[in-house]
Amino acid sequence: MKQYRRAIVPALIVLALAAAGPAVGASEETGPDRRTEASREAWQKLSERLDGTLQGLEQLQKEVDSTTGEDLIIIRSRLRDRALELLRELDQASTQIVEDEAKGLDVSDRRARVESLVAKLPRPFRRHIDTLFATLVQLKKRRAAVPDDQKAAIEEHIVTINEELDEDLGAYLDLIVVMDRLGLDTTQEKAYLSDVTARRAEKLSGRISLARKQWVALRKRASVDSNDTALAGQLQASRLRLDRYVSSLQSTIRIMDALGLDTTTYKQQLFQITGDVTAGLLDPAVLRGLAHQWRQRASDWVAANGLRVTLRVVVFCLILLVSWVLSRISRKLVKRSLQTRRLQVSQLLERTTVSWTGKLVLFIGLLVALSQLGVEVAPLLAGLGVAGFIVGFALQDTLSNFASGIMILIYHPYDVGDLIEAAGAFGTVSDMSLVSTTILTLDRQTLVVPNNKIWGDVIKNVTAERLRRVDMEFGISYDDDIEHAERVLREIVEGHEKILATPEPVIKLHRLGDSSVDFIVRPWVKTADYWEVYWDVTRAVKVRFDAEGISIPYPQQDVHIHQSPPTKDAE
Repeated sequence: MKQYRRAIVPALIVLALAAAGPAVGASEETGPDRRTEASREAWQKLSERLDGTLQGLEQLQKEVDSTTGEDLIIIRSRLRDRALELLRELDQASTQIVEDEAKGLDVSDRRARVESLVAKLPRPFRRHIDTLFATLVQLKKRRAAVPDDQKAAIEEHIVTINEELDEDLGAYLDLIVVMDRLGLDTTQEKAYLSDVTARRAEKLSGRISLARKQWVALRKRASVDSNDTALAGQLQASRLRLDRYVSSLQSTIRIMDALGLDTTTYKQQLFQITGDVTAGLLDPAVLRGLAHQWRQRASDWVAANGLRVTLRVVVFCLILLVSWVLSRISRKLVKRSLQTRRLQVSQLLERTTVSWTGKLVLFIGLLVALSQLGVEVAPLLAGLGVAGFIVGFALQDTLSNFASGIMILIYHPYDVGDLIEAAGAFGTVSDMSLVSTTILTLDRQTLVVPNNKIWGDVIKNVTAERLRRVDMEFGISYDDDIEHAERVLREIVEGHEKILATPEPVIKLHRLGDSSVDFIVRPWVKTADYWEVYWDVTRAVKVRFDAEGISIPYPQQDVHIHQSPPTKDAE
């Protein structure tokens, strides 16, 4: 720490002594610019600030000579801040001088004094920067020699000096800008700054490469043992060190760009590390360099791994092809086995089983193929399990439909092609999945009904049985012959070719209605012939009743009116 103070403070004192000179605003009082009052006032205010800064530098210089210990560090920091403040004020002064000259004002006295002051600054600035570099070298040597418990303090000093060095190099560039604005010769200053920044960028580039390798190695170790707190601390410190080097290199690149130096390589390195897209990345040279590096890396990778990866891809594709073929074969075998008479499974169960068998074979083949590419199958399956749990929790209704679909497949209350009534829908089952059932209504409308609504309601399967009874009712007039009507109905039923003899049809007098004598006619038919028989018999009954003189009465009601004899009051 003492060596650090002895190296830095003298350079700043020299800078303060060089800056101290005659008051800048003194000559302005003897010859004020009478052409523009606003310019004179602006210069007066700037002169006062310059005077105040110079006086502060002189005062701090005196305090440095009489201060020791920690207070000296504080005064050194204040002295440095004052010197940078002086540079900013000189920048403002030079700008105002150039602007007033462009207006045609006589500012020769101002220019002379500002040039005199500016010309004294480059040498102490260079000494100060050289001292910072020398101090860094000394601190790094000490860091290698001291015990581990003392290295942290020295590392902190190194970080502080690097930050000051980045700021002071930027300030030196600002000084060159001021000198260029005043028309002073900056050849020597630019050569010095170019040499310093070029060497600094080269060292920072090497440190960044080394720090990144160390950080990557520590990160791999930390991924294996995430509970090692010491290793986590080393990883964090390594990342902070890398970020500091990157920040210093970015600052150095900005200075080099201002000096017109080639920074293509360093910009490429920063982009590869940080991934930040900056304006410098749009430089064609940077883009070409990056493209060349990527192309070279790709070429090297292909040369080293091309054959191995190609073989793995070929094996991957072959396994998928074999899995697809096995999937087709397994589907056919399962379908053939389910279509045997002994099993007698429903079409729904057959379709679902065949479909899922093929998908399962493809899934197993995909897992085997991925393992050939180096993918760990066990973590993948574990991840799928966790994802399945989360998705299942989010899709509870869908899982309810899935469970209901399983129950329908097991108990098969209906099959494809059956005419059913369920969940308020009536029609023919055209398709079914484990989630929903598709019903085609009699007027050709498609209804997709969730399975949980069907399974949780009454299911009426109209076509589940092979035979079905046709229930019909016909009425005759009270004046007609009952035996005649019954004989006609039996002849119609027995004469229809699609009405079954067994079970025997039922033709009976059912009830005496309000306006008719009603017969029930209940023949048995094959389920597929139900509506054809219903319509044929109904038509035949009407035709035969008309031919046989049997009437089908309209609904009627007799109204009897009773007239009472007139009363005496009415008379």
